[in-house]
Amino acid sequence: MIKANIDETRQIIHIEVSGYISSREAKDFLNNYKQMTRELRGSKYSLVVEPYIFECEEDDDIKKICISFFKSGYKRIYLIDSNNYIMDKVSLSKIEERMFNKHVKTIGSISEVR
Repeated sequence: MIKANIDETRQIIHIEVSGYISSREAKDFLNNYKQMTRELRGSKYSLVVEPYIFECEEDDDIKKICISFFKSGYKRIYLIDSNNYIMDKVSLSKIEERMFNKHVKTIGSISEVR
């Protein structure tokens, strides 16, 4: 399951990822996400991604979604991942890992978002 919520008062887009994610579900989420954020200016919002234990039908699905997040131009991107689950689950090349670490700040909870 992947779901997104917009918090207008805090200017946060909150994405939750959990369970089994099929390729079809990932594609549907990406289409809905693009439609939902079409009218928003990414530079005014922070993106918060909160993963729980999840599994993907294809590993490239998560990479495609993450690339679309980078392209959206958010003010800040946060990953709530105190146990480093994402970095252990998703295999990145050295260049992808450097880009990820440059643009994404790993935090322990949503209360740490500025």
